Parts: sequence; C-alpha cells; structure tokens
Amino acid sequence: MATKTGWLIVLDAGTGGLRAAVFDLHGRLAGDATADWPLVESEDDLLFREFDPERTWAAVAQATRQALRRADASPTEARAIAATSQRDGCVLLDAEGRELCCALNRDARGVVHADEIAGDFGEQVFQTTGRWPLGLGPLGRLWWLRRNRPRTYQRIGHILMIRDWLTYRMSGALLSEPTGASSSLLFDIHERKWAVGLAEEMDLPTSIFPPCVESGTVAGPLLPSAATDLGLPEGTPVVVGPADSQAAALGCGALEEGEAVIVAGTTMPVLMALSAPLLDPAHRLYTGVHALPDRWVLESNAGLAGAVYHWFARAFAGPDPDYERLEEEASAAYPGEVLASIGPSIADFSTLRIPPPSVFRFPFLGMMEEPPTRGAFARAILENIGFAAKANLEQLEALTGRKADALHLCGGLARSSLLARIVADVCERPVHVPVVREASWLGAAACAAVGAGIHTDLPSALQAMVRHEPPVEPSPRSRRYRRLYAHWRDLLEKSYDL
Repeated sequence: MATKTGWLIVLDAGTGGLRAAVFDLHGRLAGDATADWPLVESEDDLLFREFDPERTWAAVAQATRQALRRADASPTEARAIAATSQRDGCVLLDAEGRELCCALNRDARGVVHADEIAGDFGEQVFQTTGRWPLGLGPLGRLWWLRRNRPRTYQRIGHILMIRDWLTYRMSGALLSEPTGASSSLLFDIHERKWAVGLAEEMDLPTSIFPPCVESGTVAGPLLPSAATDLGLPEGTPVVVGPADSQAAALGCGALEEGEAVIVAGTTMPVLMALSAPLLDPAHRLYTGVHALPDRWVLESNAGLAGAVYHWFARAFAGPDPDYERLEEEASAAYPGEVLASIGPSIADFSTLRIPPPSVFRFPFLGMMEEPPTRGAFARAILENIGFAAKANLEQLEALTGRKADALHLCGGLARSSLLARIVADVCERPVHVPVVREASWLGAAACAAVGAGIHTDLPSALQAMVRHEPPVEPSPRSRRYRRLYAHWRDLLEKSYDL
C-alpha cells in the first residue's frame, strides 16, 4: 500500500482570483494563499478581458510558496500538483508555445459575432457541444480574432483552457481535459473529444486542438524552471485536473445521477449529475461532461453571488469587513424583512439578456417602528441567493423529470451557516456542506492523489478524502419562504422593466 504521508498541491485560477492550496493525503486543507489576476488593460475595447501571462505565473508561484509556508509543509514531501480553473477562459499559443492571447471568462469580444455564428451554425453547435453559441468562450474569441486580428489568428498553433495552460507552464505538456474543453463550444460532449468535423465546417483550424486526457492523468514531471518558481522539487508529478465547477462537484462527492450541487462562489453554477447527456430543447441550460468518463452535468447558473455579497460587506461594513458580525446581524433579522433582487437571477443561456437593475424592497419607513438594519439588507442578499438557487434548480429538475433528494452547497459563501439554513428552508430539502468549503480545491487534490498513485481511481479517492458537516435540515420557516419565493420571482421579473 502506498504511503500516507506527503502533500498534494492545488493551483486554482478562478473567476475571483488566483489561489494555491496544500492538502494532506487524507483531504485535510493545511494551508492556502490568494492573489489577484494581473489584468491587461484596454481603453479601446470594453469587451476585452485578458491577463498578463508572465505576471500571472509569478502571482501563482508566489501564492504556492506562501501556501506551503502557511501549511508548514516541506516542499520535498510534495507528492503531486494539479490545477483547476474557471471555464470559458482560454490561452492561445503560437507554434513555438508563446502566448498570443490570454482571455478570461469575462472576455466578451465574440458577442459582436453571436448572430452570425448562431445563424449559420447554432443548432449544430448546440447539438454537438451542449451550449447555444452566444459569442462567448473560445469559439467566439476565435471568430473575433479571425475577423479583427487576422495576423494573430494565422499564428495560432495551440488552444488551451486556462487550467491546461497552467499544466503546460508546469510540465511543458500540451494537453486538454474534457470538463474544461466542454466549455469551449468546440468539443463533442457525446464522444468526449474535440469536435473536429464541426470546426472544419466553420473553417476553423483543427490542428490547434491538443490531445484530450481524463482528469487524474499524469501530464509529466515538473520542469526545472517551474520547480524553482513554485518552490517544489523538480520532477514532482504534474496531474491533469478538471474545470472548477466539475472539480467542486467532485469535492462534494456528487457523482451519482440526480445529485445536485450549488457552487456558491463568485458566481453560482447549479449542477446536476447525469448518467447520459441531456440537452434542453429551449437552449436555456448547458450540458457538459463530468470528471468521470461515464458522467455528464446539466447546468443552470445564477450569475454573480459571492461577488455581490462581498461588495455589500465592503460597502457597508468597511474595506476589511467582519463577516462573522455581519452574519450575526443578518441572523437577527427576520425572513423577508427586506426583499432583494440583486445579483443572482434565473439562467437563460439561449440569449444574451442584460441582467436587471438591482432592487431592494421594504415598507415605507414612515410606517415602520424599526427601520431595516444593515443585517436585514445582508439577509435579503443571502435570501436572494437562496431564491436563485431554487429557481435554477427547478429548471434542472423540470428538464430531467427528477427531484434532487438533497443538495450539496460549497464555495466561499458556504462558510455562511445562515446561507445553508436559508437554502435548506427555501429549497425544502437537506443541505450537505463539505468540510472543505472550497470544494473545487479538494476535487483537484483528489485528481492529484490518483495521479500520484495514492488511490486507484477518483471514486475511491473521493470516498477517502471528502467529508461533510452534519446536514442542515429544513425548518418550519420553509412555509414562510414559499410565499417569499413567489414575491421574489415577481420582483425579479418586474425589475427587468425598470
């Protein structure tokens, strides 16, 4: 049996920032560190969102060294390293492996060509990739470059998702992986391989597609230069990890058909595991692949969640907010004291619908003995997140025809015990919160453990490494939330007309 001593290192290039985490072989988080994305500014194009590759790599390296120090982990005991990242973002390399374009998931230059792509290839793209083309992601980016930067476009030699790029910087291996590639709109989710035929019909180069391997595969040994940067031993196995949302599902142990995961991070994907791909005829939902070869995911997405709560905390509780105190104040407020439509809403991936204006609704102050407090507004934002979780979950359940018996709640917002209670009450079912709230880290660590030979496969790794807090059961407040949920949906729809 393999030894149970050592460390697993995870890099995470998420929507909210860059992170590194250190786990022991039992799945316990020992230390982590964060850094901001080093962005490239553009005054000419408001849809432009790129990052600087060298400064980003330096920030990742610094975070890794800091996480190792915080974990008091000896670098020589590192058993493997794996990366996860936001979906939709990508890195385009030239034939020599130099970065040409490093686009974040917020890069929306391709939306100006959305009608053209959808008009000519919409249903074909959707049936193959599980996503309706809105001009976002790598497909839209390639289209924009072909139309607007033809010289750069002609130089493209390789396309990598951001997680693939981190693996490349560590190992030199040009590889992709199904969960990340399935957000590109250039990947056949049914066959779990690049959609070469579709790309040829769209006159896109197919030689740029890297080999596709499953999560847990060893990409190669850590290169000497990368080892020096990260503070890790040369030759440490670099293991392929999944995209962040699927990694989070792994970190919750959500593999079986019908299991639902709410990833309450900067944004809030809501996922359901499937044993076969299922497409939404209305194009409102995404279908992608899971990290296991015989699993897929159906996805709705509520949009900004943690980002909104973080904004509120910084705006009304100071630049370094005391989240515990804010949670206490929110818990003291009663449900529905303030109703909010701000941030999370109901996904519709069939169209580029602009989010509605933000709205707080509460009684006229002259009719109230006690005006609403800061805590009441904080609770309203958390309840908005809970209502959005239910609305997006209902979309998944309506299409699949099955109800999730329980919910998994993870991500940075899962640190809020009040949010877990709200979600349990609003959705009227038990909520399981993993001990490691940043479940995407743990999912990537499980892949690293498989690559290191510590576990034979992902299910056995997850069984050994994933632990949950006691489930949060619905309370009698669920009945009150039924009425408030109906009011929230009405407020959300009306807010679009403001």
